[in-house]
Amino acid sequence: MTKSKANDNPEKTREHISEESMKDLLTKQLEIVGSGGAYVWAIFFLCVTPNILNGFHVSSYTLLGHLPEDQWCGLPDLDATNWTLAQRRHIAEGGLNSGGCTVWDWNYKRLGQMSYEAALNYTSHMSEISRPAEVSCKVKGSYEYADPESTFVSDWDLTCERSIQRTSAQVSLSLGKFCGSFSFGILADKFGRKTSFTLGAAFFVVGSFFCTFSPWYSLFLAGRFALGAASSGLFYPAFTMIVENVCLKHRSWMSIAFSASYPIGMIILAIIGYLIQPWRHLQLALTIPSLLLILNCYLMNESPRWLITNQRYDRVYKILFKQPSHYEIQPALAAPSADLVTDKKSLEPEGGSSVSLLDKLKSGPLKSIIELFANPSVRKLIFTSYFMFCVTSLSYYVTALNAANLSVSRYLYIVATGLVDIPSYLVPVIMLRFTGRRITTSFLFLWTGVSLLLVLAVPTGSTTWIVAFAMLGRFGISATYSVVTLYTAELYPTQIRNSALGTCSTFAHVGSISAPYVVDVLGAFGWYIPTTICGCCVLVAGLLTLTLPETGTDKLSDKIDGAAAAGAPAVAATDAAQPEKK
Repeated sequence: MTKSKANDNPEKTREHISEESMKDLLTKQLEIVGSGGAYVWAIFFLCVTPNILNGFHVSSYTLLGHLPEDQWCGLPDLDATNWTLAQRRHIAEGGLNSGGCTVWDWNYKRLGQMSYEAALNYTSHMSEISRPAEVSCKVKGSYEYADPESTFVSDWDLTCERSIQRTSAQVSLSLGKFCGSFSFGILADKFGRKTSFTLGAAFFVVGSFFCTFSPWYSLFLAGRFALGAASSGLFYPAFTMIVENVCLKHRSWMSIAFSASYPIGMIILAIIGYLIQPWRHLQLALTIPSLLLILNCYLMNESPRWLITNQRYDRVYKILFKQPSHYEIQPALAAPSADLVTDKKSLEPEGGSSVSLLDKLKSGPLKSIIELFANPSVRKLIFTSYFMFCVTSLSYYVTALNAANLSVSRYLYIVATGLVDIPSYLVPVIMLRFTGRRITTSFLFLWTGVSLLLVLAVPTGSTTWIVAFAMLGRFGISATYSVVTLYTAELYPTQIRNSALGTCSTFAHVGSISAPYVVDVLGAFGWYIPTTICGCCVLVAGLLTLTLPETGTDKLSDKIDGAAAAGAPAVAATDAAQPEKK
C-alpha cells in the first residue's frame, strides 16, 4: 500500500540536495563521461562532420565562379555568316587587348554581307584612313564563353565592367560569416549551443538550395550570405561543445582534428568538382550532404556545462546519468530581516523608467557583450584576441590568393592547399603538449611572419623560392588558426565564452574581407606588398601573445567573478570551476 502511494506521488520520493552539491555532483560526472567513451566520440563526430561541409562551400567559389578559359564578343551579324570563330574575332577584336570586353565600332551588318577576305580588306583600308572607336561588346552584341556551364560567370555575364560583381559572391559569404559569428555567438550563450547549431543548420540547408536553383544573381548572393552565416552558426557551437565537455587529455587533439576537418572538405570538393563540371550540378552535389545536418540536430544533446551554468540541473542529470533526476534542489534560506528594505524612498527607482529599461538591456541579449568590456582585465584580453584573429584571417586568405598565381589547375590548387593545411593542424598537437598554449601560439605567429618577410630576400625571378616561402607562411598561419581558436576559447569563462569567440570571429572576417583588396589593389603597386604587410602584422601579433596568460591547466571557469577580478585567465578561475581529469 505504501509502495503504491509512493509511485502515485513520485515527487515525495525525490531526495533534497543543495544547489552547490548538485553542481558538484554533475560536474564530477561530466569529468567522468568527458574523459572518454561513447559520449566523447559522439560529441566529436557530431561536431566534426558539419565542419567538413564548411570546407565544401567556403572553398567552392574557386570552382563555381572561376573566370572562363576564353571569352569573346558574339556579334549576331557575323554569327550568321560562314566565317570561322577565329575570323569573326579577328575582324571584331583584332589588335585589341581587352579579352573580348570591347570591339571595334564597325558596321557589322554591312560586313556580314561580305566574304571574310573582302571584310578584312575593307577594315584594313578604313583603319589606315581613320581608326574606328573602341566600344563595349554589349553595344554590338553579347559575351560568349568557352565551356560556359562550368562557371556562374556566364549565367549572369559577371565579366568586364561587371567583373567586380563576381567577387561579390565571395564577399557575400564573408559578410554572412561576419554577421553570423556575432549573432550566433550571442544566441549560443543566451539560448544554448544546440539551439544555435540547429538554427545554423537550417540556414545552411536553405542557403544551399538558394545557390543551387537561383535564377537571379541577387538570390544567389542571398544564398551565399546564408551559407556564410550558417557556417558560423555551425562552427562555434560545435567547437565550444568540444571545449566545454571533453577533458583536457582529449581536448587538445580533438580541437585540432576539428579544425583539420576543414581541409578534408576542400580535398573532397576538388575531387567532386573534377568529376562534375557544370557548376549547378556541382552545387547540387554539395547541397545534398547538408541534409545530414538534420540527423546531427536530432542526435546532439545540449552542452551539459552550459546547462549547469543556467541551472537546468534535471536536464543535465538526464544527459549524464541516462535517467531522470531523483533529486530536488533545496530552496535557499530566507534573507535576514535586517536586510529587508523598510525605507519607503528606497523602494522607489532612482532613475525612473529609464533605469528599468537599462536594467532590462543589461540582463537581456546584450549582457554577454557588456561583460566582455566591463572588466579591465577581460577588456585587455578581448582587444588582444581581436587583433590576433584579424591578422590570422588576413594572412590566411592573402597567402591563399597569392598561391593561386601558380600555373596549376584549380583542382590541383585546392588539393595542394588542403594537403598543406592538414599537417599544419597536426603539428600543434605535439607542441601543445610540451610548450603550452601561449608559447605555441607566439612561436607559430613568429614562424609565419619570418617566412612571409623572407620573400623580400628572394630575387624577383626566383618564382619557385617565392612560392616555397609563401606556402611555408601558409603552413604556419594555418597552424596558428587552429591554436588561436583553442587558446581564445580557454581564455574566457563559460558565461561569455561563445560571445568572445563570436565577436573574435567577427574581426577575423574583417581580415578575410580585406584580403582580396590587399592582394588586388596593393599588390598592383608591388607583388611583395601583401606578404610584407601580413608578415609585419603577424610578428606584432606574436609579441602581443606573450602578454596573455597561460591556459594549459586542468580547470575551466563558468563565471567571470573570480578570474576577472584577479586578472587571471578563465581557466584559472575558482568560482565555479571544477578540475578535469587529464
